[in-house]
Amino acid sequence: MTEIYTDEDFVFEIVPTPRQSDMKMFALVKDAAPHDWTDEQVMDNVKAMQREYDETTTYLSPMFQVLRRVLWDEQHGFTEATPTYLSIKRNGDHWEAVELYPQEDRLVDTSNQYHLFAWEAVFPIYLFNAREVWSKEENEDRNQRLGMKTKQR
Repeated sequence: MTEIYTDEDFVFEIVPTPRQSDMKMFALVKDAAPHDWTDEQVMDNVKAMQREYDETTTYLSPMFQVLRRVLWDEQHGFTEATPTYLSIKRNGDHWEAVELYPQEDRLVDTSNQYHLFAWEAVFPIYLFNAREVWSKEENEDRNQRLGMKTKQR
């Protein structure tokens, strides 16, 4: 079946940014953190993530959710311009797209999410520098343990 797009599919409104409770975020971070992290290190990471959510603007259309946040200086190494991070999620399962795939050792694939970095300047090349890929089974196990509903492609 051919899908017909309408102008409304691309009309975005600003909505509250989704945010988890500190307790739920603590469980998520602890689950993914190195085994030698202390609870204090986990909580520091949770606070940083909650600060990111507080500084994020969320846009929603019938087809997409976009999260937008200016990166902090310590999150990039650029001196000429500060990048803006965009997380774009598609609402719906019946789309096809073309995607650029990084080298296997730099692949990041933890949810049905695409990552873009953009700013008003000459584009310096930046990609994820560490590999993090979850299998469908690992994601389902994590969802069950933490009461979440994320879906792995």
